[in-house]
Amino acid sequence: MIFFLSVLLFISSLPFEMLESNLRDDPSTLVFPTRAHIPVRKATKFHLFLYMQNRVKVRNPQGIAVARLDVWEDEGTDKDDDEISIYGVNSSQNVLIYNNSMTSLAVYGLNERGREQLNAPHGITASHWGDVYLADTGNNRVVKFFNDGKQMRFEKPLLQNQLLHPVAVALAADSSLYISDTENNRVLLVRADTLHSTFVASGQEPGAVWHPTGIAAIAASERWSFWKEPFVVVVDQFGKRIQRFDRDGQLLAAIDSKDLGYEKANLQYAAIDYYGNIWVTDRGNHCVHKFDRHLQHLDTFGHKGSGDREFTEPRGIAIHKRFGQVLIAEKESVQYYWIGTDVKNLQARRDDDGFLQLDYFLTERSFVTLEVLNRRGRVVATLMQETPREPGQNSERFDADFKPLPFVFRNNKRVFDRSRFGGLPRGRNQNFTLRLTLSATYSSYKYFSKEMELHVQF
Repeated sequence: MIFFLSVLLFISSLPFEMLESNLRDDPSTLVFPTRAHIPVRKATKFHLFLYMQNRVKVRNPQGIAVARLDVWEDEGTDKDDDEISIYGVNSSQNVLIYNNSMTSLAVYGLNERGREQLNAPHGITASHWGDVYLADTGNNRVVKFFNDGKQMRFEKPLLQNQLLHPVAVALAADSSLYISDTENNRVLLVRADTLHSTFVASGQEPGAVWHPTGIAAIAASERWSFWKEPFVVVVDQFGKRIQRFDRDGQLLAAIDSKDLGYEKANLQYAAIDYYGNIWVTDRGNHCVHKFDRHLQHLDTFGHKGSGDREFTEPRGIAIHKRFGQVLIAEKESVQYYWIGTDVKNLQARRDDDGFLQLDYFLTERSFVTLEVLNRRGRVVATLMQETPREPGQNSERFDADFKPLPFVFRNNKRVFDRSRFGGLPRGRNQNFTLRLTLSATYSSYKYFSKEMELHVQF
């Protein structure tokens, strides 16, 4: 991508002792792209002012959407595959900003009147075939547009006078459209631009929704989906709860913000990535929460501020699943990241059977390399070489010769077979360093890796 896109982003078993570690406060669940890829990672209202010549001002940015348009596809090259169409909602000015090419911006809403005029729009969703849906909140409707790759055209309003303060919309790959009908306390399912059903009914108990806002959906037919699992995520209870539903509207999982330790959360918009991980912005705590597809909490990224990896009232979030490009709208800017990976709670110990056990928690599916270094810093053994590991808690076990214990999967968990291996030697002091290197599997794989060293003795 090139510069103008940044303008558009308006962005213990005690035998082992941990002697020291180079683990730093350097969060990397999201990472910045290289400067060669994009020179500006946070586009502010100043950038927008320069580019739009004061026609558009940053006034309450809300939803953001991203899609790779089919009409932009050049089958003769893959160098343009990361060139995406981005849509940003500037709610208090009643406009929608988007790029109608890779070198120019367009605005909808400045001059429209009558049925085509917007009123306090919020959430937006877009498809690769060109359909764009917008929650036109103040007009109590959803508006459908079509983007032919050069211009976005108003097509028609949906559910006029049937909605009450709709906040968010989500379009799945199978053309199912989900709408947070916020003040009617329900989520609606629309197919072929016609109301199909109430996807989730009103209620405060789990499995129902109360004041739903953020919403995200993924279909089994989604091309860029690792698990091919269809589900819908809904933020409700005035930004205090996240629920995950199957394609029939049955509850699969739920988590309350208090479970995360946040009493004053203000959860906003949601997005789903290639691995089905769920990302939710938290305006009240100035951060982004990340969950796996089962709503297990993986990480909370960012805090209040204007510096790197900091946010001020984050709102909309959009993810280009293929390459892991992430856009996050906040109070006066939009930030652009790549999906990275991070490790937490790295520990080495002797397990109950005498084997070397390494425990660590990943925030993203990662390629993991694990090496053993002697006192001179020389690599004497490579225990893992770019081995894929899933997000969440992970454990590795090795014998006295640093050979990995074989394992089998039982109930989706790795179970180790110790029967053919001896434990670590006893009665002899050993000191060594474990070096863990990990990288995500997206675009950042070629540019980013995280390395940690853990000095241990027994």
